Amino acid sequence: MAERVPVTKPTWIVLNGKARAPIMDLDGAPVDRFGLALAPIRSAFETAVQLLEAGRASLMLREPKEPYLVVVASIGIDEDILPAIRVPIGEQIAGLVVERGIGLFGSVGGETFLCVPIHTDSGVEGVLSVTDRRGGQPYTAEHLSLATSAATHISHLIQYGRHAVRDPVSGLPNRRAFEETLEREIALGRRTGSIFTLAFLDLDNFKSINDRLGHTRGDEVLRGLGDTLHHVLRPYDFAGRYGGDEFALLLSSTTESDGGISDRIADAVARLSAEMGIGISVSIGVARWPTDGADAPRLIAAADRRMYDHKRAKKQTGP
Repeated sequence: MAERVPVTKPTWIVLNGKARAPIMDLDGAPVDRFGLALAPIRSAFETAVQLLEAGRASLMLREPKEPYLVVVASIGIDEDILPAIRVPIGEQIAGLVVERGIGLFGSVGGETFLCVPIHTDSGVEGVLSVTDRRGGQPYTAEHLSLATSAATHISHLIQYGRHAVRDPVSGLPNRRAFEETLEREIALGRRTGSIFTLAFLDLDNFKSINDRLGHTRGDEVLRGLGDTLHHVLRPYDFAGRYGGDEFALLLSSTTESDGGISDRIADAVARLSAEMGIGISVSIGVARWPTDGADAPRLIAAADRRMYDHKRAKKQTGP
């Protein structure tokens, strides 16, 4: 179903009059914000834009835990304004499409637009929006059908990609997602001067939990720790399972001390331990970019070394 609506006020798409730009994405956007890898989704978006003959277009996804949409790929929109674009659900064209779950097409200032929802098993997660059709021709119901098919393909990629980068036991992003996100954070830091913190966590005596209580209970501990880390961090921080009983955190632009980070995580894990009735604790190592390592291997080595130093110290003196 779709509605054809005349629009008399500007939408979230910026009509900046610039020539068609190459496909562009937000390099600073961590993978885990959406729980998926964005590269194949952006490729599908580019194909849809070509088929719809759009001079300007955007793919927007709902920001996790927030009531608004952000741009994850675009064509013909000023790169400098993209990070600031936030479209509340229920407002403007894109927000209305998400709220209603139906496509809209019409005109804005004499230029036609078409915006369709992206449905997944989790509901409406975003929109595909195109405008400024080349040749000045309007978008029609036939184009709506084409855009809806493209949005369906993107939704399938979202769901597949979510499984591809997510650890099925802990529910957190996996090592691949961590490595991609770390490289993005380093690239962003080099470009903007922003700093971030890497923390490695190791579950103490996890083999003993598996041996004494069984692997089913061990998996419950991993899931519990995944939930704990997910909720103790800020929405734009990263928590992932690095492998086995190790987890990795990326904290953006934090001024919190190493000890403050460790204590906050340890307190949350202690609460989880009490709730589950199992002795759970973690060893933590913290490293800062770029002070402790200007590239990924050095930064990881620094955090890993400090994590095992913490583990050895606890064995010698007690937690």
